[in-house]
Amino acid sequence: MIKFSLLLIGIALFASVALAQNVKISIDSPPALNDRKAILLTREKGFAAIVHSIQLGFDTTHLKMDPNLLPDLYQLQVSKLKGSLTFFFESGTRIRLDTANVARSAVTHSRSNTEWQQFTDSIQKPSDIRANAYLVQEARMRRKNLPDSVNYWIACQNQEREALLAKTASFIRTNPQSYVSLYLLKINWYAFKNMGLLEQLDSSLSKHRNYLLLKANKHEITGARQK
Repeated sequence: MIKFSLLLIGIALFASVALAQNVKISIDSPPALNDRKAILLTREKGFAAIVHSIQLGFDTTHLKMDPNLLPDLYQLQVSKLKGSLTFFFESGTRIRLDTANVARSAVTHSRSNTEWQQFTDSIQKPSDIRANAYLVQEARMRRKNLPDSVNYWIACQNQEREALLAKTASFIRTNPQSYVSLYLLKINWYAFKNMGLLEQLDSSLSKHRNYLLLKANKHEITGARQK
């Protein structure tokens, strides 16, 4: 039995290696940073981090990765440099490193990152600005001990959260082939799980890890209801 279990583990490991493919990423940095270490990782609550180490100084770095993990939102950090870059990574992505603040680095050759920027610039950032303004007003009213005004600004924040979710759901419906839509569905799964958005996504996304995770979660929810 033990030998059989070890055989199964060996087959699984071989299969995972066989499925892994070369994924390319280019990081344009000054020669002074050659041999500096950078890390590429996921940063998500409820999902295990995936970390890759990169040595600067090469035009193109090849990473062995399961292609079904990409595109997805990743974070780039560079040893001894300020800031970190959050971007949508897919094979062929190019980054022009900003050495004053990594967060300001330019990302090109990633369609998903362009779509991610469109979402953040037109939906997420304006919502964050409004929500922060309401929060400041709430704090002012608390200092003045005006409970009715406090409740008003709390209601504004709640309305803004609902509006953000509605606009996010609309983005997903309007962009069913986008991996950004799949990512947004994943991070808002609790709010969206009963809206049928997963079924509206294009079949081209169905092999991605995020899609498979959401599909498994949906089956668990459906099974629990039937019981």
